[in-house]
Amino acid sequence: MDTLTVRDASPADLPAVAAIYTHYVLNTTTTFNTQVRTPREWTERFESEVRDGPYHLLVAEADGAVSGYAETQRFRPKPAYDRSLELSIYVAPDAQGRGTGGALLAALLDRLAGGAFHRLYSVIALPNEASVRFHEQWGFTHRGTLTEAGHKFGRYLDVAFYERAL
Repeated sequence: MDTLTVRDASPADLPAVAAIYTHYVLNTTTTFNTQVRTPREWTERFESEVRDGPYHLLVAEADGAVSGYAETQRFRPKPAYDRSLELSIYVAPDAQGRGTGGALLAALLDRLAGGAFHRLYSVIALPNEASVRFHEQWGFTHRGTLTEAGHKFGRYLDVAFYERAL
């Protein structure tokens, strides 16, 4: 991998972002989604929550191709949570272990610094030691685990909540 660039996503990036996420939906328990988002769902979400809303979608680009993305979204749907964000970072399978996730998170934290948001949360499906280590290295603190909160691929899975002050 040559130069890694992190930038705001554009509508043209959505197919690559969708392809990365689809891999995780279909092959892993990293996300509890069990159905692939349609191109229309990606576009509507981008337009309402990123372009016209308060949330972020950043992409990492390496060698001219999107190699990962980071997004923020509403943590919970009640107004009292409006200063909290949920974080998701996904890296293309062939780009893992190359610093892509860290570059995305560093850029995102820079953009969030001094802004309206107060806390950043990450919900990690367990077991996922690599994600736990990654979050802890970036200053996230484990705040609790829900046992058997999700069911995917015929098994129950725990989820851990991690928090970081902004």
